[in-house]
Amino acid sequence: MFSKKNSSHSIWTTLAILSSIATISMYTETMLLPALPQLIDDFNLSYNTSSWILSAYLLAGAVMTPVSGKLSDMYGKKKIMIILISIYTVGLIISPFSSNFFMLLISRILQGIGISVFPVTFGLIREQFPREKLAISQGIISSMFAGGAVLGLAIGGGIVQFYGWRLTFFSIIPIAIVLIFIIMRFIPTENKVNENSNKKNKNSYQKFDLKGSILLGVTISSFLLFITFLKSDNFDINDGQLDSTRIPISSIFFLTIFIISFILFLLFERKTKFPLITSSLFLDRKILSSNIILLIVGMSMFTIFQTLPILVQSPHPVGFDKNAIQTSLVQMPFALVLLILGPLTGFIITKIGQTTPLLVGTVAMSFGFSLLLFMRINEFYISIYLVVISIGLSLTNVSSTNIVMLQSPFQQIGISLGISNLLRIIGSSIGPAIAGLFMQSHLFPVTLHKNQYQFFPSASAYDLIFGTMLFLSLSALCISFFLVRKQSKIQS
Repeated sequence: MFSKKNSSHSIWTTLAILSSIATISMYTETMLLPALPQLIDDFNLSYNTSSWILSAYLLAGAVMTPVSGKLSDMYGKKKIMIILISIYTVGLIISPFSSNFFMLLISRILQGIGISVFPVTFGLIREQFPREKLAISQGIISSMFAGGAVLGLAIGGGIVQFYGWRLTFFSIIPIAIVLIFIIMRFIPTENKVNENSNKKNKNSYQKFDLKGSILLGVTISSFLLFITFLKSDNFDINDGQLDSTRIPISSIFFLTIFIISFILFLLFERKTKFPLITSSLFLDRKILSSNIILLIVGMSMFTIFQTLPILVQSPHPVGFDKNAIQTSLVQMPFALVLLILGPLTGFIITKIGQTTPLLVGTVAMSFGFSLLLFMRINEFYISIYLVVISIGLSLTNVSSTNIVMLQSPFQQIGISLGISNLLRIIGSSIGPAIAGLFMQSHLFPVTLHKNQYQFFPSASAYDLIFGTMLFLSLSALCISFFLVRKQSKIQS
């Protein structure tokens, strides 16, 4: 692809730029986490509705991820990358000027479209890096996600505490603009061989699956709206509970749309000549198993992101009554472990393979969520438990992604990674919605001032959240056992 003289320099330059994209995107998300309680107050949101601050961003990313993967195969990765990062930057610019919740959601959706750049970046890595270095490159990018999380928590908490959430976006906008010009200057354009390949891809995929993309978007969004509207209007202000004997009509409406659109999506994808999701890739057992685990990884991480700031900043006895800076410090060890273990996992995989780190990772995830479920003593213990979960997520994420990368045919890597990122982001978008549902449906009155009280999520809400994640982590553990057995049979 490149001359031998420039090959090594080019691939490491590309990796550095792609790692910067990961850093910026994660910084943007984590800098906003300590501000979630403040956003709930500023826009007068329920806990259920507040989940859309994360979910709208992730939903847009989920819908656009397979689209961007296929567009990059059609028109070239560099071109699509520049367009997506530009859209992301526009979303960043709009966010601090949001005068209402709707405007904030629009800006978050634009940012979500931008994060669909990652299947494009992983495709570049697969094309440029030798096979034996794929796990290392994947680990480095994963660690840069964590590096962004560390920076976001370290800087964001202080900005939110002293200057408010709007200023957090101004800290990243100039860097995002500079990154666009760096990509234009230093990311290599596909050579003639690749240009010919792209022309073939463009001709092959000239009937782009627009209907499939629309159906996918309707399916995911209607499911999240179904969860959101489960909060209903039959709230008993005396005990902070919802009447679970009936489901609101609005929720039934979105559930119906979800079922219909999901069935139509499956039927359409089976019949269309140019499907958005290629069934041969999706149904490969090793790829499918890894993708399900990646969905659980995404759900686990963003459930934590949605839940922990509210738990830490809620007053006693339902929380730890801390401020934005202290909230960042509680979550900091979680991000630091991701930063350290991300690249290290890549080296581990090159030595012992993917399945053993995957198994260890799912065990750590399960153990960490069991601790959060049964032993939430204080914020120090919460930080320790998050370290355990972070170890599990690091090992599991890099191992599963590497399995998908190596199992996929080279010519379909963009589509395959698009599917993987789609499922991971779908999980990430569902996590906050379910956490918001449990928090809104199990509230407890806390007296803040004389004869005045306010409702906050109760201990039961957090039990349901962490219990759900424990169940899903155990499911991932069972799937990892399957992959270990599969690998053992191949080796024997």
